[in-house]
Amino acid sequence: MPAWALAPVSPVSVGIALPDNVVSNARLCEDLDSTPAWIEEKTGIKERRFLDTDENITGLATQAAANALANADIAASDIEVLVVACTSPDWLMPSLGVMIATELSITTPRIIDITQHACSSSVYAIYTAACMLQEEGLENALVVGAECISRNTDPNDRRTRVFFGDAAAATVLRKGGATGASEGLLGYDLGSSLSHAVAMASPSQLCHERATMGREVSPRYLRMDGRVVWQEATTQVPKSINDALAASQVDVHQVNAFALHQASAVLVRHITASMGIDKEKVAVTAEWLGNTAAASPLTALWQLARDGRTRRGDHLVISAIGAGFLWGSLCFKLPNDIVAEG
Repeated sequence: MPAWALAPVSPVSVGIALPDNVVSNARLCEDLDSTPAWIEEKTGIKERRFLDTDENITGLATQAAANALANADIAASDIEVLVVACTSPDWLMPSLGVMIATELSITTPRIIDITQHACSSSVYAIYTAACMLQEEGLENALVVGAECISRNTDPNDRRTRVFFGDAAAATVLRKGGATGASEGLLGYDLGSSLSHAVAMASPSQLCHERATMGREVSPRYLRMDGRVVWQEATTQVPKSINDALAASQVDVHQVNAFALHQASAVLVRHITASMGIDKEKVAVTAEWLGNTAAASPLTALWQLARDGRTRRGDHLVISAIGAGFLWGSLCFKLPNDIVAEG
């Protein structure tokens, strides 16, 4: 992929919203044929959050968006682009983006929902928002990543159930400076390769099967081949990061902070070690949140920003891979500190 040769765009804030319901490995094992020790050994995940029955992902996503706006000290009316990434919205229609905009009084008509990029969708959402901000006169974008995968996994399937948690996170992006500036988004990489190793049938497909065959043939829950996911992630994520860095003319050791997709804590640490990255530069939220899919890299960005690891002048990499497979990496040189209060 080429270097970014458009007007510079950078994250200025990040906010998260989490369900109160903490689900430990021991609690999962009340229903699963597993043990807390096995789950932690294989995944590095100790706990995750699940939405309660009276909660929904729309509310959680809206709260994360409101938190990001507050951290950026920006009014909702100043948001000119809204991109929402969610593979598990409460409704396929109407748009989750429109519902968030209505609740927060965001008036822009430039609203995009990214629904099929799964765990890579925050990277694609940031890239999309950065492109949309190139329109003359636009300055501020809001990107929201949210997921309630707990409602899409089989409660009795330890191959998927142990990995996922629910969360929402959001970031405000700002355009500023002249085209070709040495700050903001410097370079990126995007890629894809068709695979059914991670798959989930749509309501349309399930209805079609019932109507034509009298039964559902496809599983209604998310299914995942963990070995294929591991192989793809450990191959494509390092390559994507290196390609984005090459386009940015930045060495991996110059990067101050990495916000990576949190498929599992074990996977994040494996990629970190394989690339020779200082582990202190990498946020690991999977330990206490699990894999939160679309929200995942943004939860990592929130932790980095909260800990003061995304300062003005720092190089930041955001990278993820998701079902499909789709992957991508973004390299920024920050013109400002990223704010993450709370």
